[in-house]
Amino acid sequence: MKYFAGLLAIVALVAGATVGAYRAWDRATHTRDDNGGVLAGGVPSSSTLPAGTPAPADGQVIVTGTVTAAHLEGATIAQLATPITVTPATRGQGGATITPVLVNGKPTSIEWTAGQPLPLKGDGGGLALGPITVEVTDGVALVLDGVHGVLPGTYTIATSVAVGSQPKDSVTFTATDKTTIEFRGGTTTPLATPDLTVEGSGAASLEGSLIVAHPNRTITPASAIALDGGTYSIKLTPAEGGGFTVQATLQGPVH
Repeated sequence: MKYFAGLLAIVALVAGATVGAYRAWDRATHTRDDNGGVLAGGVPSSSTLPAGTPAPADGQVIVTGTVTAAHLEGATIAQLATPITVTPATRGQGGATITPVLVNGKPTSIEWTAGQPLPLKGDGGGLALGPITVEVTDGVALVLDGVHGVLPGTYTIATSVAVGSQPKDSVTFTATDKTTIEFRGGTTTPLATPDLTVEGSGAASLEGSLIVAHPNRTITPASAIALDGGTYSIKLTPAEGGGFTVQATLQGPVH
């Protein structure tokens, strides 16, 4: 037990030193006029990390600065709480199938044909999301196409759907631990909170005023960076004046 406690203390000290060094590097590469990452006068085309600051691991880059647009594939967000409103990319195209569900105690399925947005309310419920695509512009939109779980609970849809073969103006249904929802046709919902912390596996791209740290300790400015395929960990926070401040680690081939 004493050994374990000592090991934890060492880990905490190393983590604290790493975070402190990284913040020192971040401050050193920003100016007072850069709005937390928007380059004012630019970063020299060939800069290096301050001495003592850890470099990214081989195959990684660390990205800071401000993001104005992003595209993230294979993003993992464990749960999406209701209420949510899902919007089709094109009205009348795509939709969703929810099955199996209980309506008035009888098993059935629900079909939404995307004629109107889909408002889904639940009594403490939500969706257990599989991998999704995230699009960032003025806000954060989750592209829901694919199959996801529906957490057990009671839900209401206040728009036109088909329950079994019967059209309904609205429906209340019960989801079980076997209920899934499959979205089609570029359906999206906005992220309810302004901050996004996400990990994922797939392609990813960031645009804006960026600072990229490389394993060889060089620091370069960039207006865009793309991960062709790999893993990523990204945190976005709304920035004053627009866009999002970014802290990202990209693992894999980038350009």
